[in-house]
Amino acid sequence: MNRPLQKAHLVSVNLPASAVEALDARVAAGEFASLDEAVTAALLELEHFRAVDLLGGEAAFNALAEEVEADPSAGMGEVDAFEFLHALKSRCEQMADARGDRA
Repeated sequence: MNRPLQKAHLVSVNLPASAVEALDARVAAGEFASLDEAVTAALLELEHFRAVDLLGGEAAFNALAEEVEADPSAGMGEVDAFEFLHALKSRCEQMADARGDRA
């Protein structure tokens, strides 16, 4: 599902030294090819946790993820993970609107 980012933007952020050291160690261990890849993975993890929280748990997230992946109209063929998580959150918001749950 995840492919290299097609549209990357240069962003400068300040991270605590301990975070940089931890990410550098993961790169050095071969878990990631670069610091950019490690930071992107961390952001994806944050987006995943937000989506799980929004949906009310991991089981609900997995069920909706399977539904979106299986739905040809969702256009979820080969996409990057950020696009996929955005589509999941959009679907969740549509479901909440249909139930009248959103404020």
